[in-house]
Amino acid sequence: MRVRLFITAVAAALLAVPAANAGLLDPITQLVLPTCGSNSYPFQQFGDRHAYYHFSNNGFESGSNGWSLSGGAYVGSGNEPWYANGWGSRSLTLPPGASATSPSFCINLLDPAVRMFTRGSNGSTLQIQVVFRGLTGNITGIFNYDDENGSGAWSPSDRVSSQLALPLLTSSAQIRVTAASGTWQVDDAFVDPWITGG
Repeated sequence: MRVRLFITAVAAALLAVPAANAGLLDPITQLVLPTCGSNSYPFQQFGDRHAYYHFSNNGFESGSNGWSLSGGAYVGSGNEPWYANGWGSRSLTLPPGASATSPSFCINLLDPAVRMFTRGSNGSTLQIQVVFRGLTGNITGIFNYDDENGSGAWSPSDRVSSQLALPLLTSSAQIRVTAASGTWQVDDAFVDPWITGG
């Protein structure tokens, strides 16, 4: 009987060790793999099964609040037609050469990606970048980039992925969109903080 009690006590102690250590590792886990927000599947109807989350004012329904606009960029009327972010009536407009940078959002050290809805004039080009920032707001890297070609109709952008882990000491990121040529509209930007889905 004593042997059985001893074995039970040892087993309970061993099972408690990982749980105790997990508590100690929580701050590190949250820094490296933070929980960035609830998941949704805004691009599923386009064959993209990755889980994304939205960040503050990602659909421009609060005007330019949180965004930095330059070169004549402005928030005007017109929403992407699938209402992936819920009902809305506004979007970002970028005249040729204009640029906009999003509010900072949560990211982790795995392979992050962003995607949004865009509409550009025929033959135009939109540049999408993701700017990674450190704890003090310093830029740690600009690894994500993509050039979208305008067709005159709304469509989901490409999935813009870094294909690499983030630079060390990265704590947040921002999306930067620039109308390299032509006029563009941008709406409902989403973040996949790590590779998820299929």
